[in-house]
Amino acid sequence: MKFPEDLSHVWDRKSSERGLPRFRIFRRSRTPETEEKEPSDRVETASGPHAGAPPSSETKVSPEHAGIPMGGLVASHDELRVDAGTTANLARAAQISPQTTAEIVPGRVLKRDELGRVHIKIVFYGPSLSGKTTALRWLFANVRSLSKGKIVEISDELGRTTFFDFVPVTASEKIVFDVFTVAGQRRHAASRIKVLRDCDGLIFMADSTPEQMNENLASIQELRIALGTDRMSTLPIIVALNKRDLPNALPVDYMVQMLDLEGYPVFATIATEGKNLTRMFQRVLKDALIFKVGI
Repeated sequence: MKFPEDLSHVWDRKSSERGLPRFRIFRRSRTPETEEKEPSDRVETASGPHAGAPPSSETKVSPEHAGIPMGGLVASHDELRVDAGTTANLARAAQISPQTTAEIVPGRVLKRDELGRVHIKIVFYGPSLSGKTTALRWLFANVRSLSKGKIVEISDELGRTTFFDFVPVTASEKIVFDVFTVAGQRRHAASRIKVLRDCDGLIFMADSTPEQMNENLASIQELRIALGTDRMSTLPIIVALNKRDLPNALPVDYMVQMLDLEGYPVFATIATEGKNLTRMFQRVLKDALIFKVGI
């Protein structure tokens, strides 16, 4: 297994036997507990932090990965290249501020159009090429139960999103979901963080390949800084671990722990095939509706 030069890594005997890299994360080391669980294509670590409930701190680790050291050496702040001060300044420029009391109460702060319809904003967030636009395109083409407007894509010559992709999804005569994906490339941090403003529900889409773990770590770190602690703890966030069809995809529970996303609903997805995308999308729409409107 080959890793980029900027991804420092060390191996111990146990992790090398399983082919799993050890990545450093910026939190206290945890000792994983072994817990039996049935294998499944769809994995939900908990009910999640929707409707204001804080994420659970419980970690579930499959028995076959229980011996893997999860808090070892590796990616430093310099290697991740996410500057906390710069990111916080971009968030302030985008007018992402701490939540007000009114925002926390469902139904108090609603965005309505000229027809009186409530608009709820859903954002796909994650590193470049993790599958955000692919997932949005699949949902646009295959979810028949929702009325959809025209999909708008702003991309470069390679098909990578350069600002955002957008599609309005009408759930009823009174509710419209405005669904966005963001540009994952590092150089588009300013435009990406602008799209986060007024977000009502978020799908964090991570790349399951070991080579992209540093990018996953950088992206979730940036998201935490941009949203702030209060919004991270109350905003409905769904985790999609994409590219599960690849032979070197990291274990689901391993990725969840390394990204410090225990307690959030997690879906193992294959965006190119649409696997688990409908369930994932239904979950974020439901949680956002409860969070924003209270129904």
